[in-house]
Formats: sequence, structure tokens, C-alpha cells
Amino acid sequence: LKHEPPFTYNSEANSSTFKKWVCEVHKWCDRAKLSTQQSLRMIGKYLGGNTYRFYECDVLDLKKRYSLTDFFEQLFDYVFPTDFHMIQCQKFLDCKQDSHQSVQDYIHQLRELADTTGDVGERELVRQFW
Repeated sequence: LKHEPPFTYNSEANSSTFKKWVCEVHKWCDRAKLSTQQSLRMIGKYLGGNTYRFYECDVLDLKKRYSLTDFFEQLFDYVFPTDFHMIQCQKFLDCKQDSHQSVQDYIHQLRELADTTGDVGERELVRQFW
């Protein structure tokens, strides 16, 4: 079987797109049985725009040794605004079900916002839902 590579991530500060790209990279590296260092060398092919500049500077030029998780965290910090967490928390608190939105869509929207804040527990999720 051919190992389908991840799509090229082009610096979009969209948490869903970033999360999808990270998942695709992890799956691709696992299927291809790449070591961490091999993975980091290959990831550059799947980065564009500012994300490639970050990769070029930190990984290629400075030869920083990252774990994949560390690399993804540093890349996230580079791409997303510093107040991203606070913005997502406020969006979560302000989130209301639209009159045309199904209950399932509303729950999905809440869960997605909760995931991007990083510190919303199940209790807060249920409270916001009601």
C-alpha cells in the first residue's frame, strides 16, 4: 500500500485545519514507520507560507531537536495569535444554539470550542449546553 502523505498546511490559523493536518502527519509517519528525526525532515514538504519559514529557520537552520509533539506545539504557537486561548474561551461562553441548528450540530460546535480552549471539562460542557 502506498502511504498517502498529509495535505500541505499553509499557515491558516484555523484550529480544525491544524488539528486535521497534525492527525494526518501522525498517521502518515506511523504507516511509513518513520523515526521522529526522519518525520521532522520530511514534514517540510507539507508546509507552506509562514509555516515553512518557521520550519526552515527552527528545524533546518538552527537544527533544533524536537519531538513531534514539541514541534506541533511550537508551530501552533507560531501560527496562532497569542490570545487564541482567551478568544476560544469567550466563544465557548458566548455560544448559543441557533434556531436553525440541530442539537447534534450545537453539541459538536460546543465540543470543538471546548477542545480548542484546552481546559473545559465535561461539567462545564454540560452546563453550557443547558
